[in-house]
Amino acid sequence: MNLTATIVFEKIWNAIHAVDVNNKRKYKYILLKGSSRSSKTRSTIDVYDIYARQNKNKRLTAWRDTKVDCKRTVLNDMLKAHKSTNRYNNGYRFNKTESIFFYNNDSTIEIHGADDEETVHGLQQDAAWLNEPYKISEDTFDQIDQRTSDFIIIDWNPKKDFWVDDLVNRKNTIVIHSTFKDNPFCPEEQKKKILSYQPVSHCKIVLDGKISESNAFTYNLTQNPLNFLDIEIKELIRCIYNEKTKSANLNKWLVYGLGEKGERPNRIYFWKSISYHEYMSLDVAKYYGADWGTVDPFGIVEVKYYDGALYVHELNYDSENKIREKLSNDDLQRIRNEEEGLVKWLFKKLNISYDADIITDNNRKTKLIALRQSGYEYSRETIKWSGSIIDGIDVLNGINVYYTSTSKNIENEQNEYSRKVDRYGKVLEQPEDENNHLMDAIRYVALDLQRQGIIKTI
Repeated sequence: MNLTATIVFEKIWNAIHAVDVNNKRKYKYILLKGSSRSSKTRSTIDVYDIYARQNKNKRLTAWRDTKVDCKRTVLNDMLKAHKSTNRYNNGYRFNKTESIFFYNNDSTIEIHGADDEETVHGLQQDAAWLNEPYKISEDTFDQIDQRTSDFIIIDWNPKKDFWVDDLVNRKNTIVIHSTFKDNPFCPEEQKKKILSYQPVSHCKIVLDGKISESNAFTYNLTQNPLNFLDIEIKELIRCIYNEKTKSANLNKWLVYGLGEKGERPNRIYFWKSISYHEYMSLDVAKYYGADWGTVDPFGIVEVKYYDGALYVHELNYDSENKIREKLSNDDLQRIRNEEEGLVKWLFKKLNISYDADIITDNNRKTKLIALRQSGYEYSRETIKWSGSIIDGIDVLNGINVYYTSTSKNIENEQNEYSRKVDRYGKVLEQPEDENNHLMDAIRYVALDLQRQGIIKTI
């Protein structure tokens, strides 16, 4: 069988077959962390194919956020790989309608989408592969995880924080780090594109302290007085060229070149984490912010203001639809019996006091009315005006903001909350229209506290 085995392929294969001192499977979670074109996808395709051929009656699944997307990316790559190595329909039968590879030994490889809840909650498998699962929720992963018996492969470019990071420290997890340099089959033009991101600050001679970044720009490349190696001189020449042509980009180099987590460009907030115990020890007034969400996250936060700083804690991130899915039939029936019952039920469930100050988005007036009618008399809409979003951002950037370590979605959103960039690359004041559900709820409270004179900013 003709394969394009790579370093990454060998590492995955060895991880699958590694055993502990009790001769039991050592790793359930195989995390492929790396840059673009590092052969993560191709290596996993080859691992899946060989594993299916060598093991009878195994069910292997591949997942993305939707089946359409999984067919467009993973399945398409599988078919290309198999055809290029003369494996297509060799030892298996491919059902195009169902997107399933039926092997002669009764093993299968199946293509799925995480948006199909019936499949997620009902399908049992021996191995699962989650390809770049940025839009797959942690709850969905848990459902797949508990129904997977052998191992799970997850590959992603670490360009943002999300639930995969929490798997890293588990004893039965192995992280395989790779870059495009580990892939001998990376097309030359794509390799050149990735290398064009490398800035002078990340030349090896600069990182090793052999020369400062500023001196590197003016170094006499012809005379080479410090006797750098030819390979070091070539790298420096390329990086200087990247800077001159403005293709150098540290964030892109860290993410796509080195496979490391880069800071999101044009990021707005840089908040700090505190323990939940520290937050609870603050014996001050509580305020609440709510950003309505039926399909999108329904963001609810608890906020405290003390000694010039804002302290925030996440209470809810599930959408209304997601909350309904988790409710018992009795709870659902009680909620259906009254208008906007879910809103009333949730705020009571969160033990929010009836005399609490609650500031909500102003785009769902019936929900606010429902809150007031159910006893939350101090709930009110945020006041919006032209420029209020920018003003709110300025308020939050003018003070210290701390979030509890348990508030994972606050952490993720504030890491990702960034300013828009126009088609010419100019950074705008306006934030992007995503990663903003809890950010908006917190901003509503901050602007309300400023209006009351509690937060004083210049």
